Amino acid sequence: MEIYRVTRQSKDWLLKAYDYARMDAFVFGQNIPLECEFDHDDPDEDLEAVVLIEDHKPLAGCRITYPKENAARIGRVCVIREKQRSGVGHVLLAEAEKWIREKGIHHVLISSQDRAQGFYERCGYHLVPGVDPDILEGNRPREQKEEEKKDRPSLGFSCVLVEKYLD
Repeated sequence: MEIYRVTRQSKDWLLKAYDYARMDAFVFGQNIPLECEFDHDDPDEDLEAVVLIEDHKPLAGCRITYPKENAARIGRVCVIREKQRSGVGHVLLAEAEKWIREKGIHHVLISSQDRAQGFYERCGYHLVPGVDPDILEGNRPREQKEEEKKDRPSLGFSCVLVEKYLD
């Protein structure tokens, strides 16, 4: 297994490898609409991602952002369907945490689907109860018009916030 640290300056195929893992895990694996999966990507935003590749095929990826000076956020954690529950996710998180630690940051936050909470707890993360991940990230809640609610698909999960303090 090869581990890559990806930035906007990385080779295009590494960026596409991460997109492939997201497509497989979220769009095909969880039926998340394509436009929902990629509507948060900002081409002007600095990108840091970890991508795992084996036999020239993408296995997993995650994105790292820094919402606060002393904290990192790991997001869009994905493992392709055929490699889920194989330990690949643990390798992915360990590499992301290593990169974050190298920057001198020790507080990590992850906004996760509620069904993945157990995985993160096994990786040493703890639930932060009573916190709306969207508000924490600076996304202001907004009123949706009735037709927007009708057109927006139900994704079948809610989000939780987990955190970890690295050694």
